[in-house]
Amino acid sequence: MHPDAASNAPGLTLAFQPMIATATGMPFAWQAVATAQGRSFSQIAAALAPAERPALEMARISGAIAGAVNAGLLDGEALLAIPVGAAGGAPEPLLAHLFRTAIEHRVALDRIVVEINADERGDLARVAGLAQACVERGIAIAFDSFAVGPLAVRLLGRFTPRFVKLDSGLVRNISDSSSRRVIVEGVLRLARNMDVTLIANGIVRREDLAMLGTMGIRHMQGDWIAPALAHPLPPAHIARREPRINVPQHRRLAAHQRAATSRPAASAALAQAL
Repeated sequence: MHPDAASNAPGLTLAFQPMIATATGMPFAWQAVATAQGRSFSQIAAALAPAERPALEMARISGAIAGAVNAGLLDGEALLAIPVGAAGGAPEPLLAHLFRTAIEHRVALDRIVVEINADERGDLARVAGLAQACVERGIAIAFDSFAVGPLAVRLLGRFTPRFVKLDSGLVRNISDSSSRRVIVEGVLRLARNMDVTLIANGIVRREDLAMLGTMGIRHMQGDWIAPALAHPLPPAHIARREPRINVPQHRRLAAHQRAATSRPAASAALAQAL
């Protein structure tokens, strides 16, 4: 993380994980992932008093925008997905801070997507309030951790997000579970009917990637494809190939950060999987 981004996010480390469009093998968006001393953002927020959480949320927003700009991730057409916690305080101050930070770094608001967690531990009123505030301000939203519980379904009945990101519990080991495939197929049909892009998040196995591709899902995210990195290579610095190769090239170029034998070469494995 760059020094100026760190100064905007005290105690937080920002990394960025690409969401891949399989038609091109390139990132169409980057998700900002905040941690601190090995703890997840949700763990950090849960340990704070409610009055302290808005400042932490604002630090994540500042760090995400500054870090993405400094890394060159927004030089092309890719979007920046910033998680914003509904429990982090009233949505208006958080979104006002997002506006100010975007203006400061000359980032157009249509390049930003606010990710809202739709899992069953959420508070419907708070989550819906955040989604409504985004809609009123013209900010695109994504429902993250989307399963088929009452909260997620009610949210989708009230709002039309730009993206729906499947809960990783549905994606993990989906090639071994016919019941999960039936659920995901149902969500995929619903998303298509609503003209919403469905993203399979949490892919950790080649078999699951292949199954999801067979089911017709064309937008993916997960550590098997590419992990979150503090200094990912922006698309402008990635060697391009023919679009239908279906290879996220940044995974090859980031391989120096892992053991060379930890996973198969992306160019062969992902192309074969899809």
